[in-house]
Amino acid sequence: MALIMRFPARVSDGVATVHLVRSPARTAWTAVALSGAFLLAGCGSQADLAKVNHPRTVVPAKVVQKPQPNTPPRPVEPAFAPERLRAVDPCALMDTQTLSQFGVPASSRPVALSDCGNYMKDGAGKRLSITLRLGQNVLVPDTAKTTKLAGLTTIESTSTTTCFVKSVVQEGSVVLGIVAQVDYEGDSCDVGRRLNESAINRIRTNAPLRAQGNKGSLTSVDPCSIFSTVTATEVLGGTPTMTPYDLYRCNWRRDSLSFGFEFSENADPKNSSTNKKAEVVTIEGVTAYQRKDESFGASCKIEWLHKATTDGKGEVVTVSVDNSKKGTDTADLCTKATTVAKALVPKLPKP
Repeated sequence: MALIMRFPARVSDGVATVHLVRSPARTAWTAVALSGAFLLAGCGSQADLAKVNHPRTVVPAKVVQKPQPNTPPRPVEPAFAPERLRAVDPCALMDTQTLSQFGVPASSRPVALSDCGNYMKDGAGKRLSITLRLGQNVLVPDTAKTTKLAGLTTIESTSTTTCFVKSVVQEGSVVLGIVAQVDYEGDSCDVGRRLNESAINRIRTNAPLRAQGNKGSLTSVDPCSIFSTVTATEVLGGTPTMTPYDLYRCNWRRDSLSFGFEFSENADPKNSSTNKKAEVVTIEGVTAYQRKDESFGASCKIEWLHKATTDGKGEVVTVSVDNSKKGTDTADLCTKATTVAKALVPKLPKP
């Protein structure tokens, strides 16, 4: 896979990576956890942290649902369809009533369009960092053993004091999950199970939805459905292969040449240190920042602020075109990136 998206690093099972790596050896955009640095500090007091024993059924590794390239993605239940998950407010699933069973929470704050974090203390004053992610790509190791949690196939993995509890909500060519990441010196996996179980049941029965009236937000947009196949063919030639990742990323690939885009919640690109040497360009009336990179093959990235939120952050669109062949003309890649951006901007909701 040729496309490389140099978005902020995340952590998956304790290993920091970028969102997307180059194939053939690294063929998927790795959907992984945001680092604890994005979480917010809170305070703690006494609370009942008695461990709850959840009935779980161990499932043999061979039944783990790995990505099936020729099978269309399908939700395991209608409630977990991507369009429904995009409508859910992840921080409402991390409210005070839910988190108070683990201690006294701080304020839950969004750390991505579909992620929410809380940095709290348990009843004994120990640090307890929790992040909940909706619709994250799930990588399934060959040796994975699973459990059933609230009726969903669930994979657990640990790294030092961090536990990842990943409950599968979509199968087929792209496996998505509801993922709880818990960093805690106590039983971090038990906290993750209890949080996931609560989130799953609430989404099934009475999902807390995002506030209405958020005009122009990208949170309801499927990035793969709004882009023209004709434009993808124009950029890459032939018949490109389209692959969705998480809820807000999409990629098109043909041979060594790829392009993709992501919707994220991030700092305003004009304030990003990586854009200090970027070229300021205007795309369909929008001020954007264009960067070339030849560190790995060649790539060109264009990003812009779609909608401001708070604290200097906002909803950001990032377009990247990449070619893994050495000697590729980055100017040509930037021309292609501009073509993609010009086709994309009119499709986005007006902020």
